[in-house]
Parts: sequence; C-alpha cells; structure tokens
Amino acid sequence: MGADRSYAYGAAAGLLGDLLLGDPQRMHPVAAFGRAAGRVERALWHDHRGWGALHTLVCAGGATALGVVAARAVRPSFTRSAALTAAAT
Repeated sequence: MGADRSYAYGAAAGLLGDLLLGDPQRMHPVAAFGRAAGRVERALWHDHRGWGALHTLVCAGGATALGVVAARAVRPSFTRSAALTAAAT
C-alpha cells in the first residue's frame, strides 16, 4: 500500500510542479534524451534493420534500465520514492 501512495503523491506533486513551473527553458530532459539518441544513432547507423533494432534497444533499454535502477535505489524510502515519481512526472 505504501508504494501506491508514494506513486500517487509523487504524480500529484509532479503535475502540480509542471503546472506551476512549466517546461524548463534549458536542460530539458527530453531534449537531453534526443541528443543522446542522436549520438547513439551516429555511432551505430547502418542502412540495415538489425542496426536500427540495436539503436532502439540501446536507447529504450538504457532509459528503462536507468528508471529501474533509480526506482530500486529509492524503494525503501517513501519520501524519496515520491520525489523520484514527481521528478519523472
């Protein structure tokens, strides 16, 4: 039950923060992901389906792995779990 509440509180705090602050003008997380994906694409690009699949795996897998590691790191703490959810939201 604690995890459900931390996610709910974190999502609500993230939504409120977004409404009050809006998107950051500098260092937007989605823009950072796009730049990283562009670098990975330049390093891996070949006109072949397998290389495209590898690019997708590296980008989506990397983002997923980062989320899993962060969630496991804050799991014992209700406050940290809610803060991570708010930041991700």
